[in-house]
Amino acid sequence: MSQYRIFSKPRQKLELPGRFRWLGVGSLWFYRVLTWAVLAIGLAFAGTVLALRYWVFPNIDSYREDIARIVSERAGQKITIGGIYAQWEGLRPQFVLERVMVHDAAGRPALELPRVDQTLSWLSVPTLQLRTHALDIYRPRLSIRRDARDIVSIAGVEVTEGGGSNPFADSLLRQREIEVHDATIVWNDELRKAPQLELTNVHLHLVSSGGRHRFGLRATPPKELAAPLDIRGDVRGGTVAALGDWNGKLFLELDYADIAAWRTWVPFPIEFPRGAGALRAWFTFSRDRLVEVVADVRLANVNTRIAADLPLLDLSYLSGRVGWKQSDEGFEISTSKLALTTTGGLKLPPVDFLLRVNATGARKQTGGELQASAIELAPLVALAEHLPFGQGTRKQLAEYSPRGRLSDMVMRWSGEWSEPRLYSARVRFQSLSLNPVGRIPGFADASGT
Repeated sequence: MSQYRIFSKPRQKLELPGRFRWLGVGSLWFYRVLTWAVLAIGLAFAGTVLALRYWVFPNIDSYREDIARIVSERAGQKITIGGIYAQWEGLRPQFVLERVMVHDAAGRPALELPRVDQTLSWLSVPTLQLRTHALDIYRPRLSIRRDARDIVSIAGVEVTEGGGSNPFADSLLRQREIEVHDATIVWNDELRKAPQLELTNVHLHLVSSGGRHRFGLRATPPKELAAPLDIRGDVRGGTVAALGDWNGKLFLELDYADIAAWRTWVPFPIEFPRGAGALRAWFTFSRDRLVEVVADVRLANVNTRIAADLPLLDLSYLSGRVGWKQSDEGFEISTSKLALTTTGGLKLPPVDFLLRVNATGARKQTGGELQASAIELAPLVALAEHLPFGQGTRKQLAEYSPRGRLSDMVMRWSGEWSEPRLYSARVRFQSLSLNPVGRIPGFADASGT
């Protein structure tokens, strides 16, 4: 047997300083309160679910008039509901409203919604406010009208330049997600005395977060006018009462359109008797002002007049990218691979072009820049009579009749472009020719830098 024994000392109670004993008691109290709070929230949630399932949902239609009254007060417009029932969308309660009618200020039906599915958010419980997780609208018919006074009304609500309060529209902007299925939009233009235009199969998806609104819209115009169009946007704004403060970007894609046929409803800045093609365009606007446009165009069989005092221009083909930008510091015009062919056989090869003019806040020019990848001079001279040049410029072009090719051209100047204080130019030219005019001698087939 071993002569050694292992002895264990009696346990001693560990004493903590006073401030640590208080901390331990405080932590225990905090955890108890937290446990009871979680339990209370869980019981309240369960009670809410049970109340909705066995008391509210089975009798929801009896509250239809009260719900319509509350929604009307929130929207600021009279809204009637033909029928209502409730169901579950996963773990979220959902109300299905049928035959919803939005009335205008005169009490006339302005917007008809055959069915609206409203999925509630559980944030409605702690905030004691109705919060929507998703809103689905099926087969609505929306009327947009411009009267003889040039005032546009959407769903019976007039949209004026000064904006104006529209609680119903603002309430839609506050929803987290809205999806419109199979809608119809009807446009009546009494000012232009145009026939009614109807867009069908309209699908809209709108997602809002704070003041940011992202949307996508697809619609089908009459087939003789255009193929289905696709519009997308990312805009920022808080209320329709201050549309002048909104800013953002829009995208438009159209695979085919009879541009001339749209003259009935769209006031083009230039005359467009004939023409069809495809378009993709990006628009940027800031504070109720368009500041940038970028467009990819592909047109065929075009007949147009750029200015009223110019002859018609017949183009068999035009394609490329065109850009325009304007700000307080000036404006910019650009093209990328822009090419055209006239019905007379005149061809302008693809060209990359940039004109940038700098200006002060008073719109006084302070300088600019001109760049071009390659320019064939003879086609430009032939097109001069169709372009908005001054008579003097047009006469000089005809007299000098420049021919040849310019490439890698870069010009910069300070001050007004017509009377620059400083300027620089760099260009490569091939087979350049010029007619003699007065004391200026002519030359032919000159090449160099």
